[in-house]
Amino acid sequence: MLSASVASGALRAAAPAADRVGMGTVIFRNRFVQTQPKSVTKIDKPLTLLEVPAYHRDRFKVRKLEFWSHHFESLEKPYLAELTARVKSAGAELVNIQVDGSYDLASADEAERQRSLALARQWIDAAALVGSRAVRINPGKSGSSIEKSIASMKELNQYCAAKGLPLLTENHFGLEMDPAVHLRIRGEAGPANFYTLPDFGNYPVETMWDSLAKILPYAYVVSAKGVDFDADGKHLSYDFDRCIRMCERSGFKGIYLVEQWSRREQEVDSEKIADWLLERVRANI
Repeated sequence: MLSASVASGALRAAAPAADRVGMGTVIFRNRFVQTQPKSVTKIDKPLTLLEVPAYHRDRFKVRKLEFWSHHFESLEKPYLAELTARVKSAGAELVNIQVDGSYDLASADEAERQRSLALARQWIDAAALVGSRAVRINPGKSGSSIEKSIASMKELNQYCAAKGLPLLTENHFGLEMDPAVHLRIRGEAGPANFYTLPDFGNYPVETMWDSLAKILPYAYVVSAKGVDFDADGKHLSYDFDRCIRMCERSGFKGIYLVEQWSRREQEVDSEKIADWLLERVRANI
């Protein structure tokens, strides 16, 4: 296996210190028709993916972007070409696409695994067309086959490499929630071109520090996620600043993509949360 310094050295040198903060679309999910809560009948300040590059630039001074697959309106070439043009016209850069949905690359059902591979390849093609720097794909559902996951991710990693796209895996509620399994999948399906995407908010709080420390050395980017906030905008779930400082001490010099997600529905101002997250990352790097 590659050493931590070899695996991520190129990425750590890639982002200037003044340009290491980005933001995705997950934080604004309540404003997208595709992901609005069922309880919401009318969207306040609706948003589309085509509007995001200019919105992030003008409202938040952010030019590093992450798109969630659920927010794409199409994977047809004309739509992707328009999206690419919007990113370019905003002077922005698409850092990553988070590919979610109904698929299981570790399924023991070979028909389902092949369907999942085909879906993942479709998203890899789209990521290449819109000029994303990387693509994040889930390696398999909890309880599925680690061996099948390794076989699938190895195939997809080769497909990504042929298109010049790094393949990322996040601690995202599947097989990879065990850091040892996560690193085994990366090691056996790569490790070249295959990186982790550590997410602050996904591990149980009681084990998060140790788990993050294990996958951080192989990080391409970091998901600087907040979870629960109180009515005054105070983050409640864990010490967010400590997370950033931990990454910096580990030697990470890449991009932080801020995000917010909670399993419980909250009345929150997504713009104010975004402001807070961005400010705290900038204050600690």
